[in-house]
Amino acid sequence: MSNEFDNTNVEEVADRIKGEKAKTRKGNLILKKREGEYQERSKNCLFICSNKRTEILKNLMHDVYIIQKPYTCYMPKLHPQLVNITDKIDKLVEICIHNACSFFFSIFSTKKNPSRFILGRLYNNKILDYYTFCLLSFIPMNIFPFSKEILFSTKPIVIIQGSYFNMNENTKYLKNILFDFFKHKNVDSFAKNSLQRLIVITAYEYAGQSLSRKFVKTSDPNQEIEQNKEIEQNKEIEQNKEIEQNKEIEQNKEIKQSKEIKQKRHKSKYVMSFRQYIFKKEIYQNETENDNPKLEEVGPRFEFTLESSQIPNYNLFQEAIKKHDIHPKKKEKKIKTDELGHDIKRVYVQKQDFNKLHTKHSNFFKKSKKIGKKNKETAQ
Repeated sequence: MSNEFDNTNVEEVADRIKGEKAKTRKGNLILKKREGEYQERSKNCLFICSNKRTEILKNLMHDVYIIQKPYTCYMPKLHPQLVNITDKIDKLVEICIHNACSFFFSIFSTKKNPSRFILGRLYNNKILDYYTFCLLSFIPMNIFPFSKEILFSTKPIVIIQGSYFNMNENTKYLKNILFDFFKHKNVDSFAKNSLQRLIVITAYEYAGQSLSRKFVKTSDPNQEIEQNKEIEQNKEIEQNKEIEQNKEIEQNKEIKQSKEIKQKRHKSKYVMSFRQYIFKKEIYQNETENDNPKLEEVGPRFEFTLESSQIPNYNLFQEAIKKHDIHPKKKEKKIKTDELGHDIKRVYVQKQDFNKLHTKHSNFFKKSKKIGKKNKETAQ
């Protein structure tokens, strides 16, 4: 017997059932789970390594993983199937769907692209957007003395500052994903005592020195020896020609390399820095509002630049951020709620005739009827 749904996709089958009503109670529950939610849940993040990495990138991923706890799925081992991870985003999406994650944070390092990490997100089990970054500097969390005092399960305050994030569409979407990633859990309200962390991401213009070109210089050997034979002169002339040719080739290579470096610097002209601070206990002890709270850096501290990006489709992004109106439930009459939250309903029932109602008959009732008839006959 061949199954009807062997060659069909599960999502296609679900789309067919959408317009129809479920025939059983279990089918009704399955359809309710597939429906959209009015309030978005806290998003989980997948932390995964590619086939190659460095120790610095491993420590970076571990520190970011600690910040994002408990909404995480950590896979620190090397994955040889993720070679050229930028070309295998579909595999990352499959792993995210299997582990119920909406974000993925991956690290990789090659000769051409050293110290790289990717941050991306999903919507409706499909890739929405992802961004590749180049890590410039990193200071781990263990070095900072106040890192042990912080509770990472608390919700932080996130500040993203810099004119770079409002330059074009790419940077605006970048600001959105950074805020969406580091905001941690979704909370309707919070108390003052729960505020413990502050995350600041700033973008500033790179003000480094211009790269200088290095040229190869050669000396003329004919200056020291004035009188030589014609054979030696011819040899020296040939050598000079070869040196000049090599010189031109090296100059062309250096010019190309300098142009490539300038192009990279032009792309990564702006540098982004990540800082995390902790509020001191004096804020909670004072009842008056403090305009300038005292902060202590907790770490990690790292700087990075944007290398490449794939921004989301406009229509898909608008669908992802759309907030649907919640229809209020109709109030039911004659229902009250206790202090414990139990519903108390008042039901009005008419007088019931038990002779006409169908009740469960048993042998006991049959015997009792026979005994009643015998008693009546004897009495007569």
